[in-house]
Amino acid sequence: MPMSRAQWGIPTAMLTRRGVLAVAVMCATASIVQAAPAIPPVVTPPVHIVVIGDSLAQGVWGSLYRRLYRTRAIRVVNATTASTGFNRTPYEDTLRDVLARHPIELLVMLTGANDAQDAWGLDGGAPAAFGTESWRSLYERRVRRFLDPVREHGLNLIWLGLPVMGSPGFESRIARVRAVHRELCTEYAVPYFDLAAITRDAEGAYTNVRQDDAGRARLLRFEDGVHFTEYGNDVVGEMILYYVLDTRPPWLSPEIEQLILPPARS
Repeated sequence: MPMSRAQWGIPTAMLTRRGVLAVAVMCATASIVQAAPAIPPVVTPPVHIVVIGDSLAQGVWGSLYRRLYRTRAIRVVNATTASTGFNRTPYEDTLRDVLARHPIELLVMLTGANDAQDAWGLDGGAPAAFGTESWRSLYERRVRRFLDPVREHGLNLIWLGLPVMGSPGFESRIARVRAVHRELCTEYAVPYFDLAAITRDAEGAYTNVRQDDAGRARLLRFEDGVHFTEYGNDVVGEMILYYVLDTRPPWLSPEIEQLILPPARS
């Protein structure tokens, strides 16, 4: 079972290496973690960690790749495409293409920053204006078209929720997108990591600064108020790796565990 925030002894406001897992556990509840589909017990290296989504996901892929590219035991696969989103992009096709090439031991999804707009119709149907009930219904159908094959294939999926956006107006629109993602992750028993929780200050407002392990103020986000800096992506990447270490999937051999262990803590 994942450790609680109290067991780690780290306040939520601090994003230390120990704190990132506390945030992940806070957002991926114990019931969801228990219900997540199991990975097949026999895995032949390399293990495939696949990141899918938009330009936000590209940054997370880059962080994981920098951490793990030196080993042949793990492949971090870039299945991201900038300027995409469920409103118009059939991510289920991307998933199918990846599965045709190799298995997926861990799938990481982050998208939605481009979805605060009208949605294209499905199967010849009508489009829907953003913010309407028709949009929500159509958008849910589009997300389900991705989640259904994930469940059918028994894939281990982590969903990274959208961070708080720097523009209040944009954030109010993104909140609608975020709500759909979170509700469907609950329905499909997919662990959901709420990145909004690590991009708000103590008063709940947008912040782009957090303290690192040494207590130094570090920049999490770029000036656009949307994308993460390299440090911000590394925070998210470590959240994923801590989750793997804590939940201990069947493919986590002693060799792979040593490869993904974070740097020694002070």
